[in-house]
Amino acid sequence: MPTYTGGHTTGLSPDATQTAIDGVAWEEYMREQQPDYLSARDGFFFRQTDADEMVYIWDEDSNVGAFNEIGEQEDVPSDDTFIGNQTTARQRKWVKQIPISFEAFKTDQVGIGKRAKIGEQMGDRARVRQDTTTVQDTYGDAFDGSVSTTPDGNSWANNSHTSLKSVTIDNLETAALSADGLWTTVQSLANQFAQDGEAGSQLFEGIVVPFILLKTVHETMDSDLIPFSGENQENIFQTIYGSVRIRASIYLGSTYNSNTNANTSYHVVSHNQQASRRVLSGLEMNIIEPQYTANDTYVERARYMESHFIQSWFGYVGNNGTA
Repeated sequence: MPTYTGGHTTGLSPDATQTAIDGVAWEEYMREQQPDYLSARDGFFFRQTDADEMVYIWDEDSNVGAFNEIGEQEDVPSDDTFIGNQTTARQRKWVKQIPISFEAFKTDQVGIGKRAKIGEQMGDRARVRQDTTTVQDTYGDAFDGSVSTTPDGNSWANNSHTSLKSVTIDNLETAALSADGLWTTVQSLANQFAQDGEAGSQLFEGIVVPFILLKTVHETMDSDLIPFSGENQENIFQTIYGSVRIRASIYLGSTYNSNTNANTSYHVVSHNQQASRRVLSGLEMNIIEPQYTANDTYVERARYMESHFIQSWFGYVGNNGTA
């Protein structure tokens, strides 16, 4: 049996087990109260699926291609349709363990040594890690492709994607977030080719920004008239695209994301976007009783397993906001 040391003991927390105190300054968890909070569990911005395999394997589909015009009694040409660009994503495991000495568990006066408070904190920190990893490994990595690439081997936002039928797709823009810049990006989404080179014409249904751009995106999209303009012109993002989902994340900004242009980048998507979160095991929390440990210690243990990846480029345009 392994020996667990550290964690919560009478030596580490004498105030909780020996000395009378009136309370503890517990932190309140407020992240998900932020406006337009982007959660790893958001089913629109992350395709959610359950896994039963260690490695997920998928292909892209080429689609059937354009119709051909022929003359009277001319031979009908045949076209290919196929799948390819096989890609894999492997499950990853996250674990947290806190030993609690038998003495600290029995003598705790303020609640930290009992299972409830440590379990609450571990559950919160699991959600922090899920949100951080899911967001940073997809939208946060969209321009670099250092964590996850599309099946053609390029970063998610890239001006030289190659479809299965050898069509070049450009889903990378550079205009700063403004009414004009966003319109350029939305046009890119609407004009996007499908895998076979026909019009994909993806609908603008969602936008993801770092938290620093939350004010700008609402000012750009919520006004009936074009924002920051002396002209009395209709703001189409409110009057035509009024149901667009807006999400913001602190994990996309430069405080938590070291990628270039973190504070200026934004992402527009249709419901076909392919950022994916595949869960093999949701958060499980257990306490190991002291009779099963070598040094008579309780152990609070939690784990979950999931993978995050980009299945394809369609339904998405990334803008690094540099122009």
